[in-house]
Amino acid sequence: MLPVSAEHRQGAGLKAGDRMNVTLELDTEPRQVSVPTDLAATLEQHPAAARQRFEMLSYSQQRQHTLAVEGARTPETRARRVATAVEKLTDGP
Repeated sequence: MLPVSAEHRQGAGLKAGDRMNVTLELDTEPRQVSVPTDLAATLEQHPAAARQRFEMLSYSQQRQHTLAVEGARTPETRARRVATAVEKLTDGP
């Protein structure tokens, strides 16, 4: 048994509890985050350690920073989130 999100069930025309056959394929491609240009540019303006720390983060941790930036509704919030992400990377352990 595999759980399927409501979004995917809806897209497949299924409802909770429906049975279906699936084929799983191993995804061996490296997972890479598409970094927003403003976050990437700000990382480049700071000491190289900030960019290196970002690159050393796991996919999920990188995604967390990018989703925070991409989810901002106003330019001010976006700029603040970029600054917060870079601050965490430059002040980190």
